[in-house]
Amino acid sequence: MTRAEFAAVIVGNCQDLAVRILVTNDDGIDSPGLHHLARRLTTVGEVTVLAPSSQYSGAGTAIGHLGEPLPDVHRVRLPELLGSGAAYHFDGPPALAALLACKQLFGATPDLLVSGINEGWNVGQTVHFSGTVGAALAANVLGVTGISVSQKGGRPQFWESAAAVAVDVINDLPPETALLNVNVPNLAYDDLKGFAATTLSRRSPYTMERAYLRQKTDAVFGADFERGGRYDNCEGSDAHAVEQGLVSITRLSTLQAIARTPDPEPCSTDGCN
Repeated sequence: MTRAEFAAVIVGNCQDLAVRILVTNDDGIDSPGLHHLARRLTTVGEVTVLAPSSQYSGAGTAIGHLGEPLPDVHRVRLPELLGSGAAYHFDGPPALAALLACKQLFGATPDLLVSGINEGWNVGQTVHFSGTVGAALAANVLGVTGISVSQKGGRPQFWESAAAVAVDVINDLPPETALLNVNVPNLAYDDLKGFAATTLSRRSPYTMERAYLRQKTDAVFGADFERGGRYDNCEGSDAHAVEQGLVSITRLSTLQAIARTPDPEPCSTDGCN
């Protein structure tokens, strides 16, 4: 589907085409966040699920060693995914799921990849390490719009709010290919205060403060870190928006080479002493 056709479908001007949506996550195929997201996205497109078989949090954009045989892909039929289209899982990270899907694993390149719903927000520096964000980034590198959806943790978890927000974001996508990181407060949908375009807060991953070793034996140590480090949640940042009850939408970019300044012309030796 071309970008023009995709835009036409999103705004409701073309009823004959279906948006192909690949749904993945880093919490695994059994995650309720994935189930809520996949079911809700059937209202805006044709959904295929390819998720890790188990937990891959913190996998970032890792895809593993492609020189080795790729993991087997398993078709699954879960009651929680009834009506959401074909669903598969495999023992691989979410960025690999994005890579395979965007390379026509299921017969056609998806028009859109949505990753989530992650249990716990992905704000600040965490975007560099999150498997949820990593899948969206991998798709975007390959020319497919990628959306990562995370929700601040809590009990109970208002999954349906985040799933509904994902539909709202899709219905308001820009015509060009985009990479969006969406963080949703853990509130009922009607209690959300609105949407905010944000930047990244200066929040260390998982509020990591200081790493340290714990000696177990003479030659074996346990590694751990202190949590609860301070972070800057200044106004306009993703963390600040979520803490104010707003849905944070941060437009990210993929890594690009910095333009190299041409070397100066070598100095002529003519006339040098």
